[in-house]
Amino acid sequence: MLLLFAVGLMVACPRADAQGFGLSVTASPNLVVGTNSLTYAINLTNQTGILLTNVFVTNTFSAGVTLISATNSQGSNSIVSSSLVFSLGAITNGNSAKMSATIQTTTIGFLTNTVVAAATGVTNTASTNIVTQVVSSQSDLGVQIVPPVQAVITNDLTTYEVVVNNYGPGSASNVALTNTLPVGVILKSASQSYTVSSSNLIFNLGTLASGGSANVQFAIQPTNAGVLTFSASVGAPGLLDPNPTNNVASTNITIIGYLSGTLIAVTNSPQSINLQNGLTEQSILLSNIGLTDVAAARVVVTGLTNQLFNAVGTNNGSPFVYYSRTLAAGKSVNLLLQYNPRGFFPFTNGQLHAFAVPLPNWTPPKATATSTNLNISRIVRLPSGNMLIEFPSTLGQAYTVVYSDNVLFSNAMIAPPSVIAPADRVQWIDYGPPTTVSAPTNSNARFYRVFQNP
Repeated sequence: MLLLFAVGLMVACPRADAQGFGLSVTASPNLVVGTNSLTYAINLTNQTGILLTNVFVTNTFSAGVTLISATNSQGSNSIVSSSLVFSLGAITNGNSAKMSATIQTTTIGFLTNTVVAAATGVTNTASTNIVTQVVSSQSDLGVQIVPPVQAVITNDLTTYEVVVNNYGPGSASNVALTNTLPVGVILKSASQSYTVSSSNLIFNLGTLASGGSANVQFAIQPTNAGVLTFSASVGAPGLLDPNPTNNVASTNITIIGYLSGTLIAVTNSPQSINLQNGLTEQSILLSNIGLTDVAAARVVVTGLTNQLFNAVGTNNGSPFVYYSRTLAAGKSVNLLLQYNPRGFFPFTNGQLHAFAVPLPNWTPPKATATSTNLNISRIVRLPSGNMLIEFPSTLGQAYTVVYSDNVLFSNAMIAPPSVIAPADRVQWIDYGPPTTVSAPTNSNARFYRVFQNP
């Protein structure tokens, strides 16, 4: 049995009269989804004033269909070539013959049923067309763009996400996402394969069941300051979408330069190897030598031979860390830089570049205010005063540490970057900046939660 797709009725109760024929055809239901069928109800009335003999009603379809059933109040029906023909015999004046045909079709597009009534001895015929739209399913597809959380500086490597949802009621096949990048953006990677058409990236998301979703993450490098508009659209061939308003989304991402301020960073300790975490560590002193306070600071480290382990991002390929607190004019703060692999390496102060930036947003998900999805098995204050937490993990899985100065987590913050588990247990140490805004101390309580990332 062939499958019928959704049919939206375009012509209701058409009627044609020719030399005394009264011909009417209706199709129901108005909308047919999936494997449901389409039924035509046909009524022919003899209005000639004479007896009609050898009356025929012929249904010819513009594309192939499967006949499920056919009924007629008199006479017979049969398939002649590709048409369904009702042979009604004689119809006396003023009387009617009723017919019905139930079909299914696999053709996506517009299906026309041309219905023609004729009789022996009548010169003219009566005809009418029923045009219906055939679609694969009925689904409300929607798309949204999730912009970067942090302020984006020119030449930052940043990410944004496009999310596609199928709100139902049916599934949608061959869902296509089109994402448009503005001028001044270098695409570094996308989380799914795509084809390119002009400035558009086209993704085949396959089939999305009702209630299903798909997301694509984009890593980009904006090369120019300004407001950049990103847009995306979603659709599927042969789909009847009852809410097309959410098929298109756009968002503006503002790219800025570094803020005004005079900052310097210099090393203030030798490199050392921490046997607790296996990393090479070195302290630097970040100073605001300007005359005004800065909301926050970024230290970019260039020319590295080792990975900056606690970096939270890169700018033009060089990693950086944040000091996520106001740095007043004339004040300084210590930041601990961590490197991998373990071992000493050449490093100069010329590789440290400090800039004023907007205050980063480390607000965690709302769930952190009430619960955690991972139990911390141990919290220990080390002799150095730093705090160590230990939690079970899955090798290679990413985790986020959240901290607060109160047990209610009313002012909780994320401690960046995310932790990638190297084994089935993780020991994470709170050293203070740049990972947390201040070093843990005996006088100030600090509370922690750990979340497994999606």
